[in-house]
Amino acid sequence: MIAIDNLQFGYGRHVLYDGFAARVEQPGIYGLFGRNGSGKSTLLKLICGLLTPWAGQLQVLGRNPRARVADLLASIYIVPEEFHLPNLTCTQLAATQGVFYQRFSPDLFGEYLAELEVPVKERFESMSLGQKKKAAIAFALATGTPLLLMDEPTNGLDIVGRAQFRKLMQRPEHAHRAVLISTHQAHDLESILSHIWFIDQGRLALSARMEDLARLLHMGVAHDEEAARAQGGGALLYQERIGPQLAFVALRATAPSASAPTGSSVQLELLYKALSLNRDQMLQALAPLQLAPSATEAA
Repeated sequence: MIAIDNLQFGYGRHVLYDGFAARVEQPGIYGLFGRNGSGKSTLLKLICGLLTPWAGQLQVLGRNPRARVADLLASIYIVPEEFHLPNLTCTQLAATQGVFYQRFSPDLFGEYLAELEVPVKERFESMSLGQKKKAAIAFALATGTPLLLMDEPTNGLDIVGRAQFRKLMQRPEHAHRAVLISTHQAHDLESILSHIWFIDQGRLALSARMEDLARLLHMGVAHDEEAARAQGGGALLYQERIGPQLAFVALRATAPSASAPTGSSVQLELLYKALSLNRDQMLQALAPLQLAPSATEAA
């Protein structure tokens, strides 16, 4: 669905990507993580053809997105972090823009708007930022595109709105599509992601399935380092104090089989900190998953 090889890109003299490589070969919800300035938003724009790579290969659904071919554009939808909606109602938006997407469903659009509690008869000019964001998300989901890109989709949403977003993303009609979500709101998404990408120093440092990470790593809270090691069974990879307790990421003592129970879920905020602040040791620990920086397959 996405094939990126030896991608090079930057702004002016600043090189952002040099030799970036990645693959998306199956549907799923991919969380895109990285420090500020790592190029997450830029990558989404490159994938949908809004930016031109300096060099390298970038294929989306077998095409070059920068060629702006109509049928490919109808198969990709992006919700940018900063967006503009024309001063229309939701019904007018569906009538004027839904026609560009052959899989667009007015019925599903209505269902999503109802779930998100968006006032369908109001013009966007009179809506709050959160309501506009919900309307944009509802439209994006209703397009039915095989590839959906979202940049910080939960920014501007309240707690209830974030829960509504997660519920919509888990609906069965989205099972066929690949969704790339760039976010810093790790806790909002950890229950719905199937894969994570971690971008660091212009490369895809980590590409992993959530279930594989859960089998290899143990994350939790303990009173001290000794208790944390006892829980995880292996080496401590990251730790931080939270009041009197210690939050930690540990390598499991033995590598479980694919059918073994995970025992703890992946806490993305903790994982993000571990990858950012203890990168080399984390990537070395994850090497059994064949997820070294040179790996390119996200499946």
